[in-house]
Amino acid sequence: MSDQENNYDALFSPQVDMGETAKKNADDYQVGADKGQNGVYESIIRFIPWHKNPTNSISEKWACWLVDPVTQKGRFVDCPSSIGKPSLLQDMFFKLRKSESVQEQKKAEIFSRRHNFATLIQVIQDKNQPELEGKILAYRFGKKLWEKVNAEMKPILGEPHNPFDLLNAKAFHLKITKVSGYNNYDQSKFIDKIIPLCMPDENGKLDTIKPTTDKGVVFNYLKEHSPDLGKYGFKEWDSDTYDYVNGVITAVTGQMPASTNMSAVNEQVQGSNPTPQSESSGITSTEISLDNIDSGQPMQSTDMPKIDLPDLPEVDGISGDLDDIIGGL
Repeated sequence: MSDQENNYDALFSPQVDMGETAKKNADDYQVGADKGQNGVYESIIRFIPWHKNPTNSISEKWACWLVDPVTQKGRFVDCPSSIGKPSLLQDMFFKLRKSESVQEQKKAEIFSRRHNFATLIQVIQDKNQPELEGKILAYRFGKKLWEKVNAEMKPILGEPHNPFDLLNAKAFHLKITKVSGYNNYDQSKFIDKIIPLCMPDENGKLDTIKPTTDKGVVFNYLKEHSPDLGKYGFKEWDSDTYDYVNGVITAVTGQMPASTNMSAVNEQVQGSNPTPQSESSGITSTEISLDNIDSGQPMQSTDMPKIDLPDLPEVDGISGDLDDIIGGL
């Protein structure tokens, strides 16, 4: 078939790209109440440190779901305030919020930001997506789950627990329900069972690591099988993002914003002495115990307790090699 005939076929039977591919990421742990059974999604996961920068194992940023009122199409826009830079989104939000007009005050919500986080997790048990069990994925979540993690690491009472410890971290029972049309995480919690990192042994069978496991082997495994957490941090605006934000501001307010191009905004940013951007915007934690993980020396710790997870409602056992790890779930 000639190239011209190929063009004819494409024209008369077009495979139109609806953008779904861009929305889905194989590295993401995509969960929600709608994907669960009877409106409830349950799984057991454990948190994984980022081998490239363990102290930044939680990526943090502010983002806005910005909808164009003309086209009614929206997109996520990272807020420059995430790294201490001036933000058109923040400027418009407060300008409209402080207006004497009730209508303009309502429009402020168009530019409201949300606190977003991302980290790496290993799926230990997931009846809804059993093909993901044992995999290390990136998990994006909001303030509610971050508060649960923070409460473990920095409790008001009791001993702190490091959920990123490769040997001694507790598993996390993720339970998502639907409340007022939104995903609700109130019933999610850490469970009092230790789940060391799971990785293949010399025979290719999935097993938990031991205190004597070579640190270099663990490091290389995480390096080869972990998504790049750096991709989930703040992204600098390009020309298209500036044009989009300015277009929404114009459509909402009827006025062109003062800074309409990248050069003008960059001059403003440079003059404000912004906070230097690190390799990955995120929350740091000195409690993450991964010092010298690639040293090649055996891990030193007490013996790991036998994994014995409690029965969870409507959550069956894990298929494949993880059955041998978890036992009778």
